Amino acid sequence: MTDPDANATPAPISDEAAPISQDAAPPAETAPTPLPPPTGDPLFGALWAKVLAAWDDDKVHGAILEYSVGAERLPDLAGHYRALSEDPTKGVRAKKRLDAIVIAATQMMMSMKSSAATTVPLSITLTVAGLFACAVAFVAYAMMHR
Repeated sequence: MTDPDANATPAPISDEAAPISQDAAPPAETAPTPLPPPTGDPLFGALWAKVLAAWDDDKVHGAILEYSVGAERLPDLAGHYRALSEDPTKGVRAKKRLDAIVIAATQMMMSMKSSAATTVPLSITLTVAGLFACAVAFVAYAMMHR
């Protein structure tokens, strides 16, 4: 079970390479924007594709933020925007959307904040019960020894 391509030898490099002109500037290459790994959620992926297609439309940004809050996918959304935050054309809006994600996450955490304890602690309940029992015992003793 050997791979036939594994034994193939690479093609020899030609010594007659075209000379590179010093006067010609190399073509400006823009580095592709690194994308975060896929999330495995097809709806999230479709919404993100719409965001990329209509980058200047605030409605699609709001729609994916709303979906991410409901589906608890804010970290995934933040990763996608963070990957674009250094992009020269999309960076400004991506940073603004990251701020919106932070605000949404903060509001979500505040809504999940537990309320103050409404029940009386057990130690206080037992202390009051003990004092009441002592008072009843004293009253009973006083009534019997009159």
